[in-house]
Amino acid sequence: MAMTELALPTRADLPTEEQSVFLLGIAGAGMRALALALVSAGYSVSGSDSDHRAAGDLVEKDILVVPESDTGGAARAALVIYSSALPDDHAALEAARAAGVPTMKRARALGALVNDRLLAAVAGTHGKTTVTAMLAIAAARSGLDPLALVGGHVAAWGGNMRPGTGDLAVVEADEYDRSFLELDPDLAIVTSLEAEHLDCYGDVEALEAAFHTFAARAHKLLLCADDPGTIRFATRYPLARTYGFSSDAFYRVSIVDSDRSGQSCLLHRAGEAAPFRLGAPGAHNAQNAAGALAAAMWLGADSTRLADSLEQFRGANRRLQVLFDAEHLTVIDDYAHHPTEIRASLQAVRSAWPARRVVVVFQPHLFSRTRDLAGAFAEALAGADQSYVLPIYAAREMPIPGVSRDLITDARQGIEAVDVNELESLVRGSGPTTLVFMGAGDVTEMAHTAARLATGGASDALGD
Repeated sequence: MAMTELALPTRADLPTEEQSVFLLGIAGAGMRALALALVSAGYSVSGSDSDHRAAGDLVEKDILVVPESDTGGAARAALVIYSSALPDDHAALEAARAAGVPTMKRARALGALVNDRLLAAVAGTHGKTTVTAMLAIAAARSGLDPLALVGGHVAAWGGNMRPGTGDLAVVEADEYDRSFLELDPDLAIVTSLEAEHLDCYGDVEALEAAFHTFAARAHKLLLCADDPGTIRFATRYPLARTYGFSSDAFYRVSIVDSDRSGQSCLLHRAGEAAPFRLGAPGAHNAQNAAGALAAAMWLGADSTRLADSLEQFRGANRRLQVLFDAEHLTVIDDYAHHPTEIRASLQAVRSAWPARRVVVVFQPHLFSRTRDLAGAFAEALAGADQSYVLPIYAAREMPIPGVSRDLITDARQGIEAVDVNELESLVRGSGPTTLVFMGAGDVTEMAHTAARLATGGASDALGD
């Protein structure tokens, strides 16, 4: 028997304002943004996390954060929100259910919070965090004052949530576990579409079907004209608008000049060219900015106020984030964890530091992704002058027999295995170098340790 599909969530599915909501895994990026948005909406919010000490900005907002083992708050709340990564027999979930407390997945709670607003939702295999942040910043500059939730820390907001009093909400729409199907967008943006999260979907056809369900709900659809998967997807939507470098894009972007501090670009539409300045390097970021500015204009933003809206935007944390920069060495922390993302990031690094030797330290994320894309990873990593590969970050998966980083290092010459204890030798390497740490796991801690070493700091334990 087919499962009955739940109706899309609305604000009526949440408790009344001022009631207590408890979030499991509250220090994670998605949960952190949701917690702050719920506080902004008037709820009393608390939560637990295995790394409860990493929730400093939440505590500053008077959000109580307790260790994961403390289940009392979940049993006393009006609603418990949890991520799809948590096991169904998690102790706090069981405590809540035993006490008769309703529970809801994070994706459904997000939909309940924003579906009643004018909603712009940004989906895609790559680029959605950056486009979401850019769109929210541009919309705010034009006076739309949006609520925004993204998957990365945005310096201008001091976090990954922007409170807003306007009708507009701008959110990152995550395809993992079909989370974005809880959203009801007025404007849907699809940045890219290729094989990803096949551990959830099984095959690309199922992934594309979910994207079609998401896109078909929107009154307005904006698609990247440069991505083969998105363009193939677009054939079903003749009224969709496109953006990108492609000559037939409805909103076409061109780069006038670029350097380490950013780029000067033009956004072409209907025979007119609107200049704008972007503070982030790389052609992929110019493309992202085109999508964000196009969406802002389609939502009614004043185009004359958008020209400098992204000039100070350097990217969300872990998106080509420069941790140390000197004449001999630059240390960068980057979230790239898919071959397409690695290629785009390396192109941006080459354009910003053209005379430097580029060295990559890559941490594969998930055994299944490594198994499926090992050859493509090796090909993408070959774009650096030297690439090193850390052991696989398992995240939510159990090891798969025969799957290790060797699948990547053995696929191409010049790609070597590396371990944490070799970090100091990488930082002390010879010649002007741009050292890029890539991956979606805890490689970020290694990047920050490298930056401390570069400034003369001690080689302390990772994460201290």
